[in-house]
Amino acid sequence: MSTVAEAGSRKGLPALSSTLKYLIRVVLLGIVDVFALLLAIAIGNDGNWFLAIAIILTTVIVNIINLVPNLWPMRWMSPAIALLILVAFYPLLYTVYVSFTNYSDGHRYTKTEALDLIADRKFLPEGVVNYSWVPFRNEAGDYALWLTDQEGNTFLTAPGQDLQEVTPNESGSGPYDDNGVPTTIDGYTLLTGGDRFKALAELQEMEFGTSENPIGILNRSEAGNFQQRWVFDEERNVLTDKQAGIEYKANDDTGEFVAADGSRAPIGYWVVIGFDNFEEIFSSSLTEGPLLRVFLWTIGYAFGGVLTSFAMGLFMAIMLDVKWRGIRVVRSLLLIPWAIPGMISILIWRGMLQGASQITEVSGIIPKTLDDLFGWTPAFFTDPTWAKVAILLVNLWFAYPYFMLISSGAMQSIPSSIYEAARVDGASSWRQFRDLTLPLILVSLGPLLIASFIFNFNNYLLLEALNGGGPPMKGANVPPVGHTDNLITYTYRYAFASGGTRDFGLASAIAVVIFFIVALLTLAQFRLTRRWEEIGENV
Repeated sequence: MSTVAEAGSRKGLPALSSTLKYLIRVVLLGIVDVFALLLAIAIGNDGNWFLAIAIILTTVIVNIINLVPNLWPMRWMSPAIALLILVAFYPLLYTVYVSFTNYSDGHRYTKTEALDLIADRKFLPEGVVNYSWVPFRNEAGDYALWLTDQEGNTFLTAPGQDLQEVTPNESGSGPYDDNGVPTTIDGYTLLTGGDRFKALAELQEMEFGTSENPIGILNRSEAGNFQQRWVFDEERNVLTDKQAGIEYKANDDTGEFVAADGSRAPIGYWVVIGFDNFEEIFSSSLTEGPLLRVFLWTIGYAFGGVLTSFAMGLFMAIMLDVKWRGIRVVRSLLLIPWAIPGMISILIWRGMLQGASQITEVSGIIPKTLDDLFGWTPAFFTDPTWAKVAILLVNLWFAYPYFMLISSGAMQSIPSSIYEAARVDGASSWRQFRDLTLPLILVSLGPLLIASFIFNFNNYLLLEALNGGGPPMKGANVPPVGHTDNLITYTYRYAFASGGTRDFGLASAIAVVIFFIVALLTLAQFRLTRRWEEIGENV
């Protein structure tokens, strides 16, 4: 009996039939589908249809994987595939799409959203009566306004209710305060002090009176018969500023409203502009300006950071490849820079490299020591060359423990017999390192060196936290660019930093260019790794 049960399932538990398993799978997928559909609808209603479509497509793929028998071996990977699509592929594709648009300050909305936004703006025409006002509220939370015109006439109005002139001591009004305003009237109670201040924002969003004679609140003391300032004529595709009397023709190619004199309305909209952003990247004004220098420094920093860190790490690994007492403790201590949180280390290094200035007369330990010994202090934060040296120095501190660790591991995999044969042949220590150790280590560490290069190429934290990309380049003001900015920090300033218009479309185009640059460099480095493998096979 027990044998049959154990044959059915592990530990004697009854086995589930294939039909029941399939039903359970369908029910669980149905629950996931419902939540995904509700999420997609909610996101779509907020206007982000791209993400909503991505969620629906991801859900369809997960369903196919779990329902098609031939794809069942991948069902355990379906959560990872879903995350890969939503966290990696969707942002990449969306960035590519944005790079072909004019999405930026002044062009953050679709045409419909921009018109809805600007339609809320009101103005008080000249010659129209304006009023001083005080608010009232009843027990139901409805508001009313007590209005006083310039001649001292008083009126009461509420949303949807025309102005009703009120005479002092009229029936239904309570006792009057020192300003001649009743404390209660027709079931409404006067709001004063903090209650009035709290209600101000809500009152400014409301429209009192009737549609023929609307009354709006301008500020804390004035109200009046406001009119809609911006009116859009859909047939003519024209936006009219009624206050200034200017008509702006919509240009759907650039996402702007342009007047006959060339002036533009204070709001634009988001449109596809083709390759304009990429043309701007490769225009002479950018390539001959800061972008070319930023690109060259990015390449130099990526290669220099990997080269110096790998050289130091390999040197330390060779020096510590001995069997001394306590050598393990020394190795552990040398890993401390890798274990300390990066931001903390960067701030410590920033303090150590900081020189005296007009703000503070205290120098960091490194400039102070150099000044005491040689009477000279490098300008690590104001001189472009020394700022780059400081970046490479701090990067070396961060990265050498990693390369020391992986180099030590790679050296352990090299058979000692080849060194014995080399010594028999009379090879010197340098010859053994050049012809044996280095080629074999490069074969093992090639992919890791490529990964480190990509990390340095995209490093944002070190460059931004140490010196903010400074010192600033002369003439590069929009956006502000520094001599140690790489392509990532440069793109960030275009998209988010202050100092000019935030141009998300151009920043996305730069990000796409960065993606292809990294892809090409990675491909070239992988080919170099294959050459190292061929060299390793011949060692």
